[in-house]
Amino acid sequence: MTEKKQLGSNLFQYLATFSCALGLVSYGINTTWTSPFLPYLTSNSSIIPITNEEGSWLVTAPLIGRMFGAIAGGLVADKFGRKWSILYMAPVVMTCCIAIAYIRNIWYLCLLRSLIGIADGASYTIVPMYIGEISSPEIRGFLSSFLSLSFIIGTLIINIIGSFWDIYTCSMISALIPAVHFLIFIFMPESPYWYLKVNRYERAEKAFKIFRGTSEISKQFEIMKTSVEEDKAATKSSFKELFTVRSNRKASLICLLVTCLQRATAKAPLIFYTKTIFEQTGSTISSTVSSISFCFVELIVAAISAYFIIDKFGKKKLTVISVIGSIIALLTIGSYFLLKDFNSSLINSLNYLPITSLVTYNIFNSIAISFVPFCYASELFPTSVKSNALTLVELTMVFTGMITAKIFQTTGDYFGSLTIPFFGFSAFSVLFLILVIKIVPETKGYTLEEIQLFLKGNKVVRL
Repeated sequence: MTEKKQLGSNLFQYLATFSCALGLVSYGINTTWTSPFLPYLTSNSSIIPITNEEGSWLVTAPLIGRMFGAIAGGLVADKFGRKWSILYMAPVVMTCCIAIAYIRNIWYLCLLRSLIGIADGASYTIVPMYIGEISSPEIRGFLSSFLSLSFIIGTLIINIIGSFWDIYTCSMISALIPAVHFLIFIFMPESPYWYLKVNRYERAEKAFKIFRGTSEISKQFEIMKTSVEEDKAATKSSFKELFTVRSNRKASLICLLVTCLQRATAKAPLIFYTKTIFEQTGSTISSTVSSISFCFVELIVAAISAYFIIDKFGKKKLTVISVIGSIIALLTIGSYFLLKDFNSSLINSLNYLPITSLVTYNIFNSIAISFVPFCYASELFPTSVKSNALTLVELTMVFTGMITAKIFQTTGDYFGSLTIPFFGFSAFSVLFLILVIKIVPETKGYTLEEIQLFLKGNKVVRL
């Protein structure tokens, strides 16, 4: 009875989270689009013949767009509200997907992927904000993980359909996703925190009742209202407040550290170059089968972790386990390429090792670190600076993603092997993991108001 009652009371939290995160499937598709299509586009049979250098621009195009989108996302989220700002992105993505089906020029293709990247960056600034503000503490970790799950679903979809159909067909299929997202999410309520921020108290109370599934919310609503009012009175919404206010500075440091740790595990290059990496292993196992298996395992493990683990064991402990497992997997695949470089006779008996080690990487990476940055970003900041804070986190995510992707590609080309990139990222992961262990706190089970008390150095008293 208790579980049924809990599910019923949180029903709109689940519905709103699912429908708004559905849009992020498109960004998983756009980001990973180069995995199935880049080997084809650089081949002699390509309908858009491109060089490896042009291919690298095609890879980074969405990330360039995401930087502009992250900045715009914070502005529109405060002006138009979380809900409508998320909805505005859907027509842009759908139009670009349809246009990609007809484009036969590499630079126009880069432009369209950049435009989707702008919508991507804006959404990754706004969606964590929206989910964090509508979620109950006991399920916030699970709901926040929907961002990563949706992205992973997108990577799996494009690797599957990209293996069977051409660019035209895949683009038309991809255009359906933002359309469905728009039609479902338009019926969801706005964030009560945003309503309070713009002094629409009746609408805020109504939205809060819907999300909590009960009319008995007076005490909780008053606590939330007081917290928002204090935030508005104490601070101005500017980037400067992220560094001049002690609690915001601490929250920013935590989020930036966790984000850098995620990037240090080579997540971005492994997404961009999945099929290319498997092709360079020389394994007799199909690169297409390996890529699909890689993404499928990530989805299953991330879903299991989100539903059964993250809210029960906490983010910090799982992050440590997740990163240690990822480091071991990176060292293993790096060792395989080292043996391959020296033409070791052992390589013939290790045909299974590339897919095994990278699937193992995905299992551990998906336990926590693949989505934990978004969980922390959605809950550590007060309403007054949340949009600016999430913009900062998204910019860091994009910038570090571009750097790690370029480091992976440059070092691989320079040394003529992927041994150095995999060993190098393992070392970076160890360094950032030590910092995270020392600095990042556990927020499991705490309300947003209690987290703010902790960051301000006040004692948290649980009633």
